[in-house]
Amino acid sequence: MVDNIWSEFAWSYDAICSQLNCYRRMVDKILRDTQGLAYVIDAGCGTGLVSEALVARGSTVVGFDNNPGMLAVALRKQAQSSEEARARWTVLEGDVRVFPSRAVGGADAVVLNNVLFYVREPEAVLRESLAHLKPGGRLISAGPRRRPDLRKVMEQSIEEWKAEGRWDEALQKATAYHVDLTRRLVSDPNEMVTFFEPEALVAELRRLGCTRVLAADHDDYYGENYYVCMER
Repeated sequence: MVDNIWSEFAWSYDAICSQLNCYRRMVDKILRDTQGLAYVIDAGCGTGLVSEALVARGSTVVGFDNNPGMLAVALRKQAQSSEEARARWTVLEGDVRVFPSRAVGGADAVVLNNVLFYVREPEAVLRESLAHLKPGGRLISAGPRRRPDLRKVMEQSIEEWKAEGRWDEALQKATAYHVDLTRRLVSDPNEMVTFFEPEALVAELRRLGCTRVLAADHDDYYGENYYVCMER
């Protein structure tokens, strides 16, 4: 996928996901399962939507991503945040297979939000994530159960927006543009390669040493996505 498409997708993703109720509900789960946790690694942080929410809630967050377009949006958000927030929010370039050195271990939680479906070696990413958790720390992963049904997600989102009186001309134009970009990514077999059912991911994490399931469901994105939170 050429870089300019990813750059366009980055700002479009950020604009639309921040409006999607299904995305907000997923972020609420992450906030629920990191409540009171001081240090969180947001691995594959994208445009910083989850990192920003964690920082606003009071956590210290190290986020990193290897996509220049997504990372540029996250860096801009971090730079524009308050001085107090910037002190607790680090944004880095880095790969989820080998975390950057500044993402130090001993984290209370590692978040892999919409990350694993981009990697061909999910076990390597899970092992690296677990290695950066302190004992009892939490690994949170959310992502597609299968190749996403974009039409289903957007149709149901639009119905919610209409019911809330938010389906205005600006949102309609932004959605149409985002759907076009997303369709090109979703249809590319090289961009989305790994999917999980929650039960399968729980079994894999147990095999790798996680001990307790705190959450495991497939409610997000109107049934398209799984959500798993387990303790190391």
